[in-house]
Amino acid sequence: MRAYIDTNILVDLVLARQEFLPDAQRVFALGYADEVRLMVSALSFVNTIYLGKKYKYPSEEVLDKLRMIADFVDVVDLRGQNVIDMLDSGWKDYEDATQHRSAEEEHADCIVTRNKKDYKASTIDVLTPAEFFCRMDAK
Repeated sequence: MRAYIDTNILVDLVLARQEFLPDAQRVFALGYADEVRLMVSALSFVNTIYLGKKYKYPSEEVLDKLRMIADFVDVVDLRGQNVIDMLDSGWKDYEDATQHRSAEEEHADCIVTRNKKDYKASTIDVLTPAEFFCRMDAK
């Protein structure tokens, strides 16, 4: 399975958002164990670093975590044409529109996010972490 991981799940893990941390740890543990191929947008890395600085997390700690994650996930590029195309996508959330387009281009089987409502127009299965775990457990 090829799972595209939304920014919120990456941020949950790297910035250790306690309420969501166990699910984020499990999602990434599945990728680390090669049970699923995880993909994360380069934009998600940028956003995570930005949020880490904004909320005063130790910069080196954030960078170290992202380096470790980059060892076992595919960090996928955000193409310039996608950024332009998504300006007219009609999606309510522009960042999610660009994430979705990247997931399509990477032939993802699903997008894992805590914000399913932002992906109503998705042509790819959109799963919460709990739904993702159910799907993985059924394999």
